[in-house]
Amino acid sequence: MLGAIIYERTAAEQNINYIQLYIDYFARHNIELRLEYKDEVFKMERPDFAIVRLIAPEITKKLEDAGVRCFNNYNVSYITNDKALTYKFMAEKGIEIMDTYYTANDVDKFPVVIKPKNSHGGDRVFIVRSREELMDRLSLYPNGNYVIQQVASDRGKDLRVYVLGKNILCAMLRQSDKDFRSNYSLGGKASVYELSDKERAVVNCIIRLFDFDLVGIDFVFHNGKIVFNEIEDVVGSRMVYSCTDIDIAKIYSDYIIKEMTK
Repeated sequence: MLGAIIYERTAAEQNINYIQLYIDYFARHNIELRLEYKDEVFKMERPDFAIVRLIAPEITKKLEDAGVRCFNNYNVSYITNDKALTYKFMAEKGIEIMDTYYTANDVDKFPVVIKPKNSHGGDRVFIVRSREELMDRLSLYPNGNYVIQQVASDRGKDLRVYVLGKNILCAMLRQSDKDFRSNYSLGGKASVYELSDKERAVVNCIIRLFDFDLVGIDFVFHNGKIVFNEIEDVVGSRMVYSCTDIDIAKIYSDYIIKEMTK
């Protein structure tokens, strides 16, 4: 069996130790896992499976059409990497989201958060406090590449739930006292969070809507409860390694092997 783990070149350099964990874990099962780069992905020998560690649904689609089992699959990648599509999908399925606007003209109260449909890691995410400020910000989002949402009551605080298949691995609380964005990569503090029964039920409702492999489901805190925010298809795991003894790479490798040998 041959596998590929696919990265952007720059991201691969930043995550090379993490990538090596996967290569070593698969080698223990006599499975070769090769690091492949986005710009050369269709020059590689066709693998049996691919761990797609970049935001590129179009690549996942082509690989699946060629018979490659992708982790995560195209449907997950396509929906979750477009926030407008994600919010519309969730709303249709009865999952609570913050009040959401898809055009600036529809915004009728402030403050709001504006972000790209394809934002990742807090990139170009801003709180906007007036219509004038909103119109000034729009130049940062060409071709209507934005969504706007009402601000949650608890700023600088959110929850990431790590999910593998149909199972919850762990939940991490992220908090920042310097920024309304609580991303760990932006300096937010992380700690293990114990889900309540009601919160676990909300997560499981979302899990049932998808065929996830490994994702992070993010929630904001609003008026005393969690409210869905987004799904990270290419989810990072630094805070899990920092705060727990959970070895994401090993658990995910074992999961993939099980899936590929059914």
